[in-house]
Amino acid sequence: MALVIGAGKMGRAIYHDMKRQGIETRICDAVPHNIDDFFTLDVRDEDAVRKEIRNEDVVISAIPYNFNYRLAKIAVEEGTNYLDLGGNTDIVMKELELDNEARKKGITIIPDCGLAPGMMNVIASMLAEESREVHIRVGGIPEKPVGPFGYSAVFSIHGLINEYVEDAIIVRKGKIKKVSSLDGLETIFFEGFGEMEAFYTHGGTSTMPFTLKLEELDYKTVRYKGHCEKMRFLKEHGFFDEGVREYTEKALERILPEARDAVVARVYGENGGMEMVDLHDGIFSAMARTTGFSTAIMAGMVINGMVDAGAFPPEIAIDGNRFIEELNKRDIRWRKV
Repeated sequence: MALVIGAGKMGRAIYHDMKRQGIETRICDAVPHNIDDFFTLDVRDEDAVRKEIRNEDVVISAIPYNFNYRLAKIAVEEGTNYLDLGGNTDIVMKELELDNEARKKGITIIPDCGLAPGMMNVIASMLAEESREVHIRVGGIPEKPVGPFGYSAVFSIHGLINEYVEDAIIVRKGKIKKVSSLDGLETIFFEGFGEMEAFYTHGGTSTMPFTLKLEELDYKTVRYKGHCEKMRFLKEHGFFDEGVREYTEKALERILPEARDAVVARVYGENGGMEMVDLHDGIFSAMARTTGFSTAIMAGMVINGMVDAGAFPPEIAIDGNRFIEELNKRDIRWRKV
């Protein structure tokens, strides 16, 4: 049995895929939703959370990262496997400190299970087996540029701004270092999308600088041309500062248009790499597919005993070849480049 906490776009995709795997699954949120197997739960009510998760095989958090460490700790105390979408490296590191407790309870904790970090960790880990450098380029974008930023709201605005505010962690010449998000601007091309741009953002490398032992590692977010310059303007003029950020988030939620989306991704090293392009399937957005389905695949592996007890990031926990097999079943396909 599984419980998905959070009934937003990502949570609904996770729930759908868990059910498709034949796993009995419930879904909850603080706000009522018209979904089968739904019930109302406020995660700030710790007693209620404990009651709901203690009899589950796995709990998956699809709510903002602020809650993830507390949920992971409760899951360990209750002896329930736990996964989440990550989004903040400091919180992920705290979750991984639960390793000994998780091993004692015989359960698995995997943060960072979405797209990037998440799917990208697994692909990068496969590439790192034969390459000393890994470069990751990923973008959740509208199929065509829309609105004032050439961008649509494909996931949490709070999470988006966090990526633009906090420093990015990279590896250069074998040393871990921080660089400013929105720096490192470069041009990148994906067939069908034309010339685009990529730049450093926070969180994409997550735990990989510490686990993959590479000489070179970096992560950049892909957007349509001009997006980075506009985000830099907002950042440099205080729109992302504490006390103002909340209003900026609300404004962006209002002005960013809805649009059919795509996810473009390329992971490469010295001797080539792999590339993926995924589109809205008519039911789920590309971001929901690549984030939610990836998470559900990992959760299914945990339920089926394919992951050891302990707290691990995806690049250590997940078998890459089996993971790609499961992605193929969902028509999310990687090809060599």
